[in-house]
Order: sequence, then C-alpha cells, then structure tokens
Amino acid sequence: MEVNDNLPVYSMGVATQILNVHPRTLRIYEAEGLIKPHRQGGKRMFSKNDLIWIQCLRNMIHEENISIPGIKRLLELMPCWKLKDCPQEVRANCAAFKEKGKKCWEFSQNTCENSCKNCEVYLKENKNK
Repeated sequence: MEVNDNLPVYSMGVATQILNVHPRTLRIYEAEGLIKPHRQGGKRMFSKNDLIWIQCLRNMIHEENISIPGIKRLLELMPCWKLKDCPQEVRANCAAFKEKGKKCWEFSQNTCENSCKNCEVYLKENKNK
C-alpha cells in the first residue's frame, strides 16, 4: 500500500513534537500565509509534505537568516527548490518539485495570496479566462 504524503494525518500537537517547535510558531507561519494546514473539525492537521515544508521554512529562517517577509518575497520570484537549491534526493520526495508544472498560485494555495492579485503573470493568465 502506498502512503499519500499529502494526507493530513498529524495533529498540531504531534506536528509540533516532530518538528520540535512551539504551536505558536505554526500559527505565525499560517497567519503569514507560509503554510495552510488542513482543517478537520476546526483542528489543524498536517501532512508529511507540510512537515517537510515547515522544516524548510525553519532552515531558511534560522540557518540562512532570511526573514518571513523575505521568504514571502523570494517565493513570489522563484520556486522553493531553486531558492534552497535542494539536493536531488530531497527533490525526489518534494511535492512542490514534482508538481512544478503548476502555476505558483495553483500549487501554493496561500503562499502569495495577497500579492497574486497584483502579479502581472497572474493577471495576464486570468484575463484570458
């Protein structure tokens, strides 16, 4: 049986334990539009891919010293796998890389929600629809 890495199976409590972060950290990432947890009965649920992305965010913030506004701006300009220059073995399991044919607003759902409305690529694409 193949396990779907996008299946939201981790509660907020479990996710914070796995990632070794405070729940407030995940709430901040959500409020900033960097993550969009699934909701089940009002509870935040995370998939394996969500946890991988959150760890990537934490690495950019704490190891690369990139601020949250900086990450948001960079994600508007280039995909995350180019931003972090992920090794091939990491890319092989990365949902963002596997679905790189999608437009950024189709894949991220929330990453650049506020700026997509002003993005000339987004406006041009949606004007034709």
